[in-house]
Amino acid sequence: MPRQYLLHPGGSITCVVEGIGAETWSEHLAFVRGGGIEIGHLAAPPRSEASVEGACQNLARAAQIVGCAPLVENIATLVEPPASQLDEAAWIDRIVCGADVRLLLDLHNLYTNAVNFGDDPHQLLRQMPLERVGAVHLSGGHWIDGPNGVRRLLDDHLHDVPQEVFALLRELGRLAPQPLTVIIERDGRFPPINRLLNELDTARAALAAGRRAAA
Repeated sequence: MPRQYLLHPGGSITCVVEGIGAETWSEHLAFVRGGGIEIGHLAAPPRSEASVEGACQNLARAAQIVGCAPLVENIATLVEPPASQLDEAAWIDRIVCGADVRLLLDLHNLYTNAVNFGDDPHQLLRQMPLERVGAVHLSGGHWIDGPNGVRRLLDDHLHDVPQEVFALLRELGRLAPQPLTVIIERDGRFPPINRLLNELDTARAALAAGRRAAA
């Protein structure tokens, strides 16, 4: 395993990632500040040539500091980023290929964006750079009232993984033959442990079904 370092604000370098035995590390394709103001939230940048270039530069800088590049994760958004020139899949593809990094594909984020903006989740999945996927996140959310009475799905990590997301995992297993690390994210409202274990079993079964379909 290559040596991996984290640069602290004081300038000292410590072998943090290697010290804790992490297989890898990841970061979101998002921005959290602008003009010196902290947003306090993961916001979707404009999907533009400028943000592709900026992301690639930041990922190269991060890899130099840490010792290896992170997996990058797609995020959920309730608002289509203004001034975008690329759709979500093309934007992500440009970044992961341009920076030569792997994708941490959050399937609930993908599903959320698809249903919120009237797209087919399975078609959006097929448009992603699936050969670059190294890990997968599964989570849940809930519906909220949006403008003009239009409902929006909010990714909150507080609810069970919906069956639609397990179906996407099955399809991913069929389309992406490489090994995948699958993680269920839950930040609160934890159910009994048996329910969580059942979700893990469902995830394993979905991925295995996709592998069988590919074979």
